[in-house]
Amino acid sequence: MSLDGIFLNSITNDLYKKLIGGRVDKIHQPDKNEIVISIRSKGENYKLLITAISNSPRLHLTNVTRQNPLEPPMFCMLLRKHLTSAHITNIKQINFDRIVEISFECKDEFGTTVNKSLITEIMGKHSNIIFINEDKTIIDAIKRVAENVSSVRQVYPGLKYVIPPGSDKLNPLTVTRDLFMKEIESTNNGIYIYNFLYKNFLGFSPFISREICYLTNLNESTYLGELSEEKKEEIWNVFSKIINKVKQNDFSFNIFYDENKNQYGFYCLEIEYLKDYERKNFLSPGELLDEYYYELDNKNKINQRVASLIKNINTKIDRNRKKVEKQRNELLNAENRDKYKIYGELILANLHKTPENHKLRVINYYDPELKEITIPLDPRFNLPQNSQKFFKRYNKLKKAEEELEKLIDITLNEIKYLENILFSIEECETIDDLNDIYKELISEGFMKRKSKADKSNKTKPITTFISSGGHEILVGKNNIQNDMITFKIGKNEDYWFHAKNMPGSHVIIRTKGDELTDEEFVEAAKIAAYYSKGKNSSTVEVDYTKKSNIKKPPNAKPGFVIYDTNYSMLVEPNIEGIKRDSGDVS
Repeated sequence: MSLDGIFLNSITNDLYKKLIGGRVDKIHQPDKNEIVISIRSKGENYKLLITAISNSPRLHLTNVTRQNPLEPPMFCMLLRKHLTSAHITNIKQINFDRIVEISFECKDEFGTTVNKSLITEIMGKHSNIIFINEDKTIIDAIKRVAENVSSVRQVYPGLKYVIPPGSDKLNPLTVTRDLFMKEIESTNNGIYIYNFLYKNFLGFSPFISREICYLTNLNESTYLGELSEEKKEEIWNVFSKIINKVKQNDFSFNIFYDENKNQYGFYCLEIEYLKDYERKNFLSPGELLDEYYYELDNKNKINQRVASLIKNINTKIDRNRKKVEKQRNELLNAENRDKYKIYGELILANLHKTPENHKLRVINYYDPELKEITIPLDPRFNLPQNSQKFFKRYNKLKKAEEELEKLIDITLNEIKYLENILFSIEECETIDDLNDIYKELISEGFMKRKSKADKSNKTKPITTFISSGGHEILVGKNNIQNDMITFKIGKNEDYWFHAKNMPGSHVIIRTKGDELTDEEFVEAAKIAAYYSKGKNSSTVEVDYTKKSNIKKPPNAKPGFVIYDTNYSMLVEPNIEGIKRDSGDVS
């Protein structure tokens, strides 16, 4: 990818043409580091996305709908207060760098017309969205940067806004031939021409540097000192042609794909060195970036939330394992309770004896060898009272044993449940899939609701395949879906499949009263194996039975079932050749 100064210039031009004079309608903050501004301009409605997310910072017009929190963050509320109904007066790129300033004309609390600006800095992990007033004083930023974070440049309310520390790079829009040649002469001859181009000129990326090298038939590793005067002239000619295209807004927006159909990169100019790559053209930079980042953003958000959730679940599993260990130790102690019963009975049988040093030596009638034992006594109590004390301890441990067995069973089931949750998390493909798991964990008491999150019970589409015999095969991607397909969608005559003794999806093949072929049973089993913890194994054993044999114990956790009548088969976890239904069941 390459969202460099040249590409940002194309975005700025696009925004200027469409948004100048426009009025701010709504402002939302779907993510802690991104905002969306709805603008009415020239009879059209636009949505301007500005994001300072470190791995995908950018600004552009967007058509992608984002989910907004029910409670807007403070930065969003601040922008709403100042910019709602404001008019856009200017949009400019600063110094051909990856900085864009959008100026607004708005009203202050006294109704006076004032000017304020929103500055977007696209600089990787240092990306930011900064709101300033007319005299360049920072009102606030989406990422505050205090002195303990950066001693070079602070971004904090009340401070003056200063442009990020720059370099002595040249603005290519103003570079003349003489200045270009002078820059070559004054630069270390030992630097590669490829590095020289993007390190000496603002807005240049390795992407465009590589293109200049290609158009001048130069190896990227050619040293500056190896260039002939003729070659320097050729480089300048290619350089100036590219800059002239930028000045004339002669842009072409393309995403390039490698041989595996994966996104390789994007740019706003024709790139000759990628001429053999498949490409997709777009009419605007916003349309291009929407498509390029849609899948990428989704994956990034999923990966971040998945990593956090997996860590959380693993912590809970570790705690439960320690709890089981402790419970089992307590159970071992409880299992030794019989000695206290014997102590009590032996004391009652020897009330005529006199204790010595708070101890009672007696013959153990319960020992086949009738060995003598010493029973420790509590000096505060007489013999009958000591006897009752031992009986109480015995009864307490007996009850504790029963309770501990129940608790151990509960804890082991929790571990099993959480391990199944881990599998479901790893299988998540969308944010909706993750949200389902969050809701389930909240409802089961494993997580607390942090805010007024989405409480809708809207059913997500069920992953569906079509068997060779034309029957639907349904796959539950999480416990909520597992329960749904097994107990709400599945009929008694349908068949249920699940990988044996490991976390995995419930799979239902809907028979509609038909007899299934052997091939269909194998297909459903392969799907169950594929959507299980054994996905990467060579073979997986899969249980299957009539859905009528599947029961859910009272108060069981989501996804948990029992069955005692089943068949099994060993299959390869491979779904190649099994038709996926495009219209998944809802």
